[in-house]
Amino acid sequence: MKSIAAVHKTYGNPAEVVRPETVEVPAPQKGEAVVKLVRAVVNPSDLGMIGGSYGRLRPLPAIAGREGIGEVAALGPETEGPRAGALVRLPPEPGAWTQYQIAKASDLLEIPCGLDPDAAAMAFINPPTALCVLDGFEKIKPGDWLIQNGAGSALGIFMIQICAARGIKTVNMLRNAGKKRAMLEGYGADIVVDEAEFDAKAIKEATGNCLKLGLNQIGGASVSNMIKAMGDSATVVTIGGMTGEPVRFPTRFLIFNDLRLRGFWWDKWQRTHSRAECEALFSQVFELIAAGVLKAPVDSRYKMADIEAAMRRATENSRLGKVMIEF
Repeated sequence: MKSIAAVHKTYGNPAEVVRPETVEVPAPQKGEAVVKLVRAVVNPSDLGMIGGSYGRLRPLPAIAGREGIGEVAALGPETEGPRAGALVRLPPEPGAWTQYQIAKASDLLEIPCGLDPDAAAMAFINPPTALCVLDGFEKIKPGDWLIQNGAGSALGIFMIQICAARGIKTVNMLRNAGKKRAMLEGYGADIVVDEAEFDAKAIKEATGNCLKLGLNQIGGASVSNMIKAMGDSATVVTIGGMTGEPVRFPTRFLIFNDLRLRGFWWDKWQRTHSRAECEALFSQVFELIAAGVLKAPVDSRYKMADIEAAMRRATENSRLGKVMIEF
């Protein structure tokens, strides 16, 4: 069977190194299934893996991508698993951006019926990261405050929606807020502030000096501003470094305010937790989608043949949501 896949043979600028190629997919054997791509998501971690800067890289040549949903196209002989036609999580390895791939049938995670397919395609990286950050570092209860930078990202948007559903209030930092401000307020953001206009004293007053948890996706001076607005004994969790600048964490806040700086990597969480624990977390995400809490921020859609254009769009700051790849 022939499959069109997004392949890169070197590490580098995604728009320059990722190309659509025809690859051979073998017939499924006993215990295997053929999965056809329905929707795949372009994440910053994908761009990092393609660029060679991520914490875990694939050997080259590599098929790119790690997240999305597919349809079971066929099962191998004498194979039990999700029925043909069922929607499943795209196997993240060896690469999700391919028209067809072979997977171990018993490893496939079936998607509950009736879920919004865009939200389901985004269910496996950002929403579970948001839940782990919310539930794993501080005891956050209704009425408490969270602050985050990079709030216009998919993770930031999912965090806003989950917090709003739980009664947790959010301060959301953006660069060049512009029309993203109204978008975030529509998702349930309480305070949206442009980083160029950030006033730590004003944020402290607005939140009653009760910011307990911070989410850092950006790095650099943004983290210093965030810290100055937070209450005593608060925690800042770093999950990304989009600017490439080091985290600036003034020593005085460690000493006099007992602030804590932590890190979180979803890949490591998955590796160190059982399949049952991972699937329980995904079930929480599915329930939030089914309840209408999580709405998928989609910027644009591209066919695999247009993967170069998809890569260019994924790196543009003007995006308002995720870039999706479809067939």
